[in-house]
Amino acid sequence: MQETKKKTKKPSSFYRRQDRWGLLMMTPWLIGVVFFFLKPLVEVCIYSFNDITLDTTGVQQSWVGGSNYVYVLRTHATFYQELITTFAKALPNTVLIIFFSLFAAVLLNGKFKFRGAARVLFFLPIVLATDLISVELAGVAVEGLESGSEAAGSMTGAMMVVQFLIEGVGLPMDLISTLLGVITNVFETIKLSGVQILIFLAGLQSISPSMYEVAKMEGATGYETFWKVTLPTVSPLILTNVIYTITDNLMRTSIIETIRQTGFGNAQYGYSAAMSVSFLFCTLVVVGVVSAILGKVVFYND
Repeated sequence: MQETKKKTKKPSSFYRRQDRWGLLMMTPWLIGVVFFFLKPLVEVCIYSFNDITLDTTGVQQSWVGGSNYVYVLRTHATFYQELITTFAKALPNTVLIIFFSLFAAVLLNGKFKFRGAARVLFFLPIVLATDLISVELAGVAVEGLESGSEAAGSMTGAMMVVQFLIEGVGLPMDLISTLLGVITNVFETIKLSGVQILIFLAGLQSISPSMYEVAKMEGATGYETFWKVTLPTVSPLILTNVIYTITDNLMRTSIIETIRQTGFGNAQYGYSAAMSVSFLFCTLVVVGVVSAILGKVVFYND
């Protein structure tokens, strides 16, 4: 009996206080989820099965079952294609952003002179003025296109590069198109990587220096140290950043404008609600599958 009592010992007061403080800190988030997420989510789900009209008395609902979903997924001119294209573009962009974010964080975490100034110069454009930089870059591109000779030279140079990759290197056209797309979107990638870099940088700074000292004493190279120490330690943050990046990319796609225009532009609220629920369901499925796959390789250091 005494051994049983020892095994079922109650948690100490320290852990109870820790749990209470954790719940207290989560209270604003819980309130926001209940009143600003769950309530609208339930309403949208209900609207998606109804024909919605607005009049002087308020919102009028007429039950239509799943006909709204049949329309948006099979009859609507563009929604199904946009849904497929959105996820087809979001996943490769996520991989690119994660690779770049981790690479930039490792560089910024290195020990070199004026490291603080370098971090400030790197993050200021990303965090504070990304839209302004995008406008400026777009303006430069427009000015370049307006000048005929420069535009012709640029196009000639681009065609020479493409021709070299096809004939000289022998790369397939699909791969060349992918590479050109990555190069074209480099500024967009940098702009969308700010939060991820900060998360990775915080994780890298939390790694104990003793782990690197042990690896150095064992004769590990920098390459081996990265794969055996750094990457496993920050792997939970990779999962966090992947989920964040997927959702952030999905919120920036044209399908959001399609849903908004259908509801508030064309007053087809039932169709718009069905589009929203379909998009949400697909997002949850993709995030769930990605989380399950990455969860198997995540290393949690207890």
